[in-house]
Amino acid sequence: MLTVTVVGLFAAGPGPRDRVAELEGQLRCPVCKSVSIAESPSETAVAMRRSVAEQVAAGRSDAEILQYFEARYGEWVLLDPPAQGRGVWLLVLPAVVAIGGVVLVLTRARRSPDVPELSDDDRDRVAAALADARIRRHPDEDDEP
Repeated sequence: MLTVTVVGLFAAGPGPRDRVAELEGQLRCPVCKSVSIAESPSETAVAMRRSVAEQVAAGRSDAEILQYFEARYGEWVLLDPPAQGRGVWLLVLPAVVAIGGVVLVLTRARRSPDVPELSDDDRDRVAAALADARIRRHPDEDDEP
């Protein structure tokens, strides 16, 4: 019985009030400009919320309701406008830069540095310096008093 109820709730989808609240959260208030009509106390937002509720009750789809407000106020009324035109670059550019950076780091890491070969004189000097350092670090025990 519980399974049937749970499946029925998920299959039914959102109710009219849920749809109204979701749509109100997607529309920008023309007066406040930084908040949705769901959060705005302005008279314009109240009228827009009323219009959303009426259109949901009339059976209009979410897309139709959003298009209605977009036609009246312009695309900026949508808090999450569709990615198109120059806006696509704002979404794609960070990913392209990140991938380019990873490729650059990987190619530089794979390249072996060009280390010149040491000459025989340089090798002799290094060997002498190492021998001198070992002697200083571990002097013979015979030298101690």
